[in-house]
Amino acid sequence: MQLNHSLAVDAVGREDPFEFIKSEELEKLGIDAADIPPGTFAARKHPARLPSRFGGNAYGFGFYEIYHQLDTQEIRLLQAADPADPSRAKQSYREINGIYRKLGLLIRLSRHGKPYFLIPANLVSNSLSYVRHKADEISKIVHFHRRKYLKESYRIGLLTYADDLIVNELTVRFREHQFSVIDSLARLRSVNEHPFDLVIIPADIYGVIRTEGFNPRWRERPSPRKLEDYALYVLGKIYRALKPDGEIFIIANHYASKTNQTVNAAFRSTREEKDFALFSHIFKTKKKYKLKGRRLQVNVFDFQRYLSELYVEQDVLE
Repeated sequence: MQLNHSLAVDAVGREDPFEFIKSEELEKLGIDAADIPPGTFAARKHPARLPSRFGGNAYGFGFYEIYHQLDTQEIRLLQAADPADPSRAKQSYREINGIYRKLGLLIRLSRHGKPYFLIPANLVSNSLSYVRHKADEISKIVHFHRRKYLKESYRIGLLTYADDLIVNELTVRFREHQFSVIDSLARLRSVNEHPFDLVIIPADIYGVIRTEGFNPRWRERPSPRKLEDYALYVLGKIYRALKPDGEIFIIANHYASKTNQTVNAAFRSTREEKDFALFSHIFKTKKKYKLKGRRLQVNVFDFQRYLSELYVEQDVLE
């Protein structure tokens, strides 16, 4: 475990997007090696969003989607643990970590009460290539807009999570442009005097508007219709934040509707088939899959969800 962890951390090198914690640092930081499951690595940062096995964000609190998984005592324990005051959380960090495991979250607390995050091994290698691929697509949009309007500098809004790795990649590529992350309604209201030339939506809009910055504090989980109406409301705000010739581009993944339809999928290698089977084991899918050679009958929704996330390397998709 420790050897693999060190190799993974060293492999990322200078391009470490998650600030991985080295094995020799675990004891000093109060991290129990037993709290790091095989196939994951401890880090100080995490991806903006990764679906958990019970729904919601594996790096979110998880309470919004799956509060029914907890009993009253567990709820009180989480409510009493203030993230801003590690001295309170450290008294019951073991119990809290147990709750996080129960919820399917990839968050843990150290003995000092400070949070750290678990990064699945496949994201270590795939995340950088995934970010670069999406940045390549956005670069095409920016270059096209530049040729179309013949301007040297633009104000570009990105409707995404505050810690989305794509933001750093784009600001490095386009130092001549001014990028602003739209991660709250307050950010949208503040751009009236300086409207955008271009707004790009690189992340699932439903996921973004359910974060704290946009969340209108629904007392219960909103219906699909209510969520769609709120997304249209936010898009209307974005439209009014554009210059008269401004444009909106959406390059976020398209999610298929849930269905019971199945298709035969032929995998090129046993490893690719095992990757899909592992995905179905970790995350909640319509059905479970057993390896039967390189051909499987898969649910269409499960397969498209697998292909649309970070679980598949770009060359495999192509």
